[in-house]
Amino acid sequence: MPMKRLEVDALRVGMKFSKSLFDNNLNIVLPAGKVLDNSTLLNLQNRNIKYVETAGELVEIIEQDNKGGSKITTLQHSEKKSIIIDKDTAKYLDFYKESINSLNTLYNNYRNNKTIIPDEFQKLATRIVNTIMAEKRSEVFINIINIAGKGDYLANHTINTTILSVLLGQKLGYSLVKLVNLALAALVYDIGMVKIPAYILEKEDKLSQEEYNQVKTHPIYSYQIITKELNFPIEIARVGLEHHEKFDGSGYPRRLKGTELSDMSKIISIADTYEALTKDRVYREGKDGYDAMKLVLGEGSKKFDPEILKVFISMMSIYPVGSIVQLSSGAIAVVTSSDPVSPFRPTVKVIRDEFGDELEDGPIIRLSREKDIHIIKVIHSKQYSDELKSA
Repeated sequence: MPMKRLEVDALRVGMKFSKSLFDNNLNIVLPAGKVLDNSTLLNLQNRNIKYVETAGELVEIIEQDNKGGSKITTLQHSEKKSIIIDKDTAKYLDFYKESINSLNTLYNNYRNNKTIIPDEFQKLATRIVNTIMAEKRSEVFINIINIAGKGDYLANHTINTTILSVLLGQKLGYSLVKLVNLALAALVYDIGMVKIPAYILEKEDKLSQEEYNQVKTHPIYSYQIITKELNFPIEIARVGLEHHEKFDGSGYPRRLKGTELSDMSKIISIADTYEALTKDRVYREGKDGYDAMKLVLGEGSKKFDPEILKVFISMMSIYPVGSIVQLSSGAIAVVTSSDPVSPFRPTVKVIRDEFGDELEDGPIIRLSREKDIHIIKVIHSKQYSDELKSA
């Protein structure tokens, strides 16, 4: 979507836009999703700014009434994916939100004030690892990632990648110390993205070659920030530099391959790729876990270390947690956990029986033990939501 110009005189306190507002120097004056307040509007007027630009739309107006209440007018409605949350997953939602908020604060402080506190990243990495290790059912964290809502893409994506990387590190037998280092690397590997102009990151049209080349510089920025400002060990910094390298040498920025890449870089590369595929971006809708897994498998040993990829597949299964599937019995179910021995036969929970009735507390079926029942197809979450609406 092309940038459109808005007169500052037409802006009102309480407005919220789907994309950031920029001044004529392409500096953000109002981040996407943030409500325009009186001080921001006065600042624009005092700076004698006549116009702002955005690639987004006005999505909401929040007006205060005389009694101190709020009237909210929603101007756009976005389709939401079907969300299924069990009680084990729900108890970690606060941990998940707090992790995102903590990282977002750290990144914004660096972006706006050039202030960076290494110990805060270390504390967050330790907290994430300890929380994951205390839970026996790793699938609850995969489910949290699948239901993650809208928000700052970089912080959400980074926390999700960190969680997947730690889970994969666990499966690979990493010690506690190695897991914390892996989590730390995952929290900062993409920090170089804060150096890329926001208007490029939010652009909905195809990037120009010059803009794409700017984006491709972020691994170098990450390496510089990690080594010179955070003063983290070189093994952490290598991940920042190598996370877009590929096992066959087709990546960037140095076209490294195979054993030239660190193990942590290989782990985070897989987690980063899968997670990015499942999330909405300005230029495409996110894919369901099953479709994302198919694309990761399609890359196979060419792009990823085949041994680490094999462990990732056993962890996620061909049908990742949260996938909606139709069973041979005619019932509709959601995948609740994977089976590392039988990746095509995960454990599922029935949400619609063979007669078409919705079930709030349907039976749980371990397909690896029920040889007469199998998955016949995947139902995309949007398709299932549409079916519910039309029922």
